[in-house]
Amino acid sequence: MSGKPKESLTTKEFIKTLGWIFKIYYKISPTKTVILIITRIIRDSRSLIYGAFFAKILDELVRISQSEVKDVRVLIPYLLGLLLYYIFVAGLVNNIFQYSYRGLRQLSRNQLEILFAEQLNYLGIQNLEDPEVVSRIHRASQWLYETFMTLNDFTYFISQIVQVFISGAVILSFFPIMIPILIILTVIKFFPDRHFMKKDFHWQVDNTEGKRIAGSSISAVQNPNDLQEISIVGGYNFFVDKFNSFYNWFNEGALKIIKEREIANFLLMTLDSIVGVSGYGVIFYKFILGEFTLGTASFQMRALDTFSSSLDSILGSITMMNEFAVKMKDLITLFEMKPAIKDGTVKLPYLETPPHIEFRNVSFKYPKAKKYVFKNLNFSINRGEEVAIVGHNGAGKTTIVKLLSKIYQVTKGEILINGQNINDLTIDDWYKNIGVLFQEFNFYPYLTVKENILLGKPMEKINEKKIIEASKNADAHEFIMEYQNKYDQVMSERIEGGIRPSTGQAQKIAIARFFYRNAPLAIFDEPTAAIDAVSEYKIFNRIYDFFDNKTVIIISHRFSTVRNADRIIVLDKGKVVEEGKHEELIKRKKGIYSKSYNLQAEGYK
Repeated sequence: MSGKPKESLTTKEFIKTLGWIFKIYYKISPTKTVILIITRIIRDSRSLIYGAFFAKILDELVRISQSEVKDVRVLIPYLLGLLLYYIFVAGLVNNIFQYSYRGLRQLSRNQLEILFAEQLNYLGIQNLEDPEVVSRIHRASQWLYETFMTLNDFTYFISQIVQVFISGAVILSFFPIMIPILIILTVIKFFPDRHFMKKDFHWQVDNTEGKRIAGSSISAVQNPNDLQEISIVGGYNFFVDKFNSFYNWFNEGALKIIKEREIANFLLMTLDSIVGVSGYGVIFYKFILGEFTLGTASFQMRALDTFSSSLDSILGSITMMNEFAVKMKDLITLFEMKPAIKDGTVKLPYLETPPHIEFRNVSFKYPKAKKYVFKNLNFSINRGEEVAIVGHNGAGKTTIVKLLSKIYQVTKGEILINGQNINDLTIDDWYKNIGVLFQEFNFYPYLTVKENILLGKPMEKINEKKIIEASKNADAHEFIMEYQNKYDQVMSERIEGGIRPSTGQAQKIAIARFFYRNAPLAIFDEPTAAIDAVSEYKIFNRIYDFFDNKTVIIISHRFSTVRNADRIIVLDKGKVVEEGKHEELIKRKKGIYSKSYNLQAEGYK
């Protein structure tokens, strides 16, 4: 899959893209979408409607001025007509259009965000870890709201076609040769405009990753958390220079394109003016010869201008829509992507008894990687067993968690849950039965303490008693009660009345969320990295007690925290090299566990 959008679209893809965009907005608001198109056609035709009406008034004025009897009462119907035009055509239709336009744009803002979030959630984490997909998501998120601009361009395109037909019929009646001349001129102007638009578009798109890196660099010195270390090490100028270096180069290229485009536009505008004035000359000549009235002459001039400008607009809209559609193609591709892991079909009820887990001949390597993390890995975890998995960095501990979380699928072999292949289980049903606390835990500073914890079971009715119990198990209740607003305290100093908790406090609140979830299968992946040793000791003792009737998997590099597990599995280079209780493994003086445990213990002396 290419990380860059295609240069152009086929006609079929172009139509499909417009249809996809129309379908989204029609789904958001059918009425406003249809009214937007209808009122746009009428609104953009005001010039011709007014021109035709004004031509009649002008001829009537000339007739009255040349008449011996100056009866101005004949102008009353024309004045009433003008009043109705301004009220209904120039006024009401425009107001309805603006209401539909702004209303649809307003409604679409949150709806598009929801659609985008739903699709990312649907794609799954494996897709979202692919660098090419990340770049596509970055572009798509920027272009998401431009779907509305494409819809707007499409409605404008339709209205201009209507105006071309009406004004073309007028020109055909007095100067038919002007139609092919104007069409040829428009085509001549179209190709340079298309060239520069495409050049500008690709300059923007081809440097997406550079802009992303530059944006991250400037964000680093705008983020108070990052700025602490950056200021201390004197890295501020490094990040600013990195940002400036890219945009000085990028803007130089962008300005060069703009300059070339405006020079070309000036030359083409000069040619356009010559043809337009020539058309006026023919109208003036025929008027002098008496072939038509002054009002008709003024309407023909308006029709000539409208035909020329509408042709320009049509081809310009096609170019604009095509370039936007190329962006939308990138967005549509994202929405058409399927999860890297196909969902299972086997329903799994909420498990009243903890699950039995078996890794049977499991081999796994990450997508695009050549090296296997595991080859023929075999181990099992009994129902209600508390198992700790230890090993050096890169041994494959966290990969086991990702496989059990269905973030990835095994390359070969199978993982069995109560004898059922995990791939066959529906992901939602499986997720109802597991709780995973990652080392890079989620913390939501814009939420309250209570909300951070209740997210362990967000779909269930809040149980205040269990929230407090979970906090106590996570060694968090005491400091929460010291907050001004207790469990209703917002966890960000950037929000009025909020505070900024320490990293350790934030991690304890995340652990409390995990206790509150209380799933049949509990997985802890290095959950206490930011917590002091005393709290860590307390929390792990409570984990063993609280989850006594659950299947528990603890991933840790701290051997002191896993000694109370029912069984310890030692991984090394993707293989199980030792397993047993703490006391058994310590006796193996030359074993990996014994050596590592003694080294860590020595460090605490």
